[in-house]
Amino acid sequence: MEFRSALSLVWRAVSDANRLEIGCMRNCVDDLLILRLFDLRGRPAKALIIRSVIWSTLALGWIKVNNDGAALSSPGDGGCGGVFRNCRAFVKGCFAVPLGQVFAFEAELLTASTAINLAW
Repeated sequence: MEFRSALSLVWRAVSDANRLEIGCMRNCVDDLLILRLFDLRGRPAKALIIRSVIWSTLALGWIKVNNDGAALSSPGDGGCGGVFRNCRAFVKGCFAVPLGQVFAFEAELLTASTAINLAW
C-alpha cells in the first residue's frame, strides 16, 4: 500500500470514529494536535478546555523559571523543582527539593518561594 492511500485510509477511519461521538480523548496537547492535523474536533473528558500555548522568546537579559510542586497525598510526601532559562532558552540553573509531609497547595507555595529565593 502506498503512503497516500494508507494516509487516506487512516483519515477516513479517524473521521468515521469522530462521527460516532463515543468516548473521549485524553486531555493532552498531543491528542489535540493529532486531531487538528485531521481537521477534527476532539471531545475532552469532563468538559475541560484545552488551549494551545505557544512559547515566545524573552526580552534580552531576562530569565524565566518554570517550576512545580506536588504532594503524593493530602498531606503526603511532597517535593518541588524548577528550571531557570535565559532569553535564548539555555538552562541557567535548576533545583529539586524534597519537602516531607505537605499539602499540595503548600508544595506549590514552597516552590514559588524557593524559586524567588534562588533568583534573589
